[in-house]
Amino acid sequence: MTELISLNEKQIIDFVAVWFRALDFHVPLEEISSYLADAGLKMDFPDGAIRDTASFKKWYHRVTNLFFDENHNVQSVKANITGELAVVDIVVGWQASWWEPPAAKSKRVSMDATQRWTIRPSTKNSYKLEIVSYNATVEPFKYAPGFATL
Repeated sequence: MTELISLNEKQIIDFVAVWFRALDFHVPLEEISSYLADAGLKMDFPDGAIRDTASFKKWYHRVTNLFFDENHNVQSVKANITGELAVVDIVVGWQASWWEPPAAKSKRVSMDATQRWTIRPSTKNSYKLEIVSYNATVEPFKYAPGFATL
């Protein structure tokens, strides 16, 4: 059995970057799922709640087939580490395009999102962390002027 490691801020910052890079590149479901807790998962997005791997799979399939040219730019990561858990406040800038048939052009969104995650040590992936809870809308989205909104 692999021993779990103690949490530290650098490890958390690296994990946050890996998560958003995975979203940008639409990595295979098996890879991105390894960053999520198998039991007790709680993810809240504007378009619904995710409570298990099956609902995450459905959400991931939908968003990776809707959005393209995605860029997540992590602006800040603040971790409050207490034992085996860390509550992490993240501000991420997100830009993405999508197309709604039969529109002549795609739409582009550019916004900042404030998120709050709870993460813990894990042996499921090489980053040694997993997301237990994920609130994508701690604050209302801050849209850039002149871009589409969701």
